[in-house]
Amino acid sequence: MKKHLLSIVFIAVALMTSSVADAQIRFGVKAGLNLSSLSFTGDNSVWNFKHQAGFFAGVTADVKIPLAGLGVDASVVYDQRNFKISNGEGTFSNDRRLKYISVPINIKYTFGVDEIASLYLATGPQFSFNLDNKSFSLEDAKQVFNARNFDFYWNVGIGFTVLNHVRLGYTYNIPCTKSVDSPLGSLKNKTNQISLTYLF
Repeated sequence: MKKHLLSIVFIAVALMTSSVADAQIRFGVKAGLNLSSLSFTGDNSVWNFKHQAGFFAGVTADVKIPLAGLGVDASVVYDQRNFKISNGEGTFSNDRRLKYISVPINIKYTFGVDEIASLYLATGPQFSFNLDNKSFSLEDAKQVFNARNFDFYWNVGIGFTVLNHVRLGYTYNIPCTKSVDSPLGSLKNKTNQISLTYLF
């Protein structure tokens, strides 16, 4: 997993530093709220899943490509996604946390160049590496759930920047891989993210 993470970070850094003579690169800090919508491929009468609020925080780099409106937004964040799992009868339940290091790399198109405010659209891949909680089960339950080491998402987002420094954004993570496996079905994590970024 470490080799994959280092490879992704290297690619992100190489992408951000290419054409450095022409591109404008700015760094910043980023944090926000995760709201996950869980989909289970098995029998929902056996297990129930409810989403809970999580959070993410980390560093980001914003690269303005010398083409009208185009740019790249790349981040490395600690990414915590929470959910509640219970049996179909509701006799017992458990809160679970999936903890990741996530690396989203988005192509961004910005409308307007006014330093007071501008709107942007963004899309791109996200690579998420599971830090722990590889397997878990409910109390008094024999069923074991196995969280995968790696998740891949495709992001689509929209947001705006004010005063050339503060950015408020919304991103939807479309899951391209399963997050959790079990003999009775698998779990995908569809996540809505609201972020606040400050660029230096």
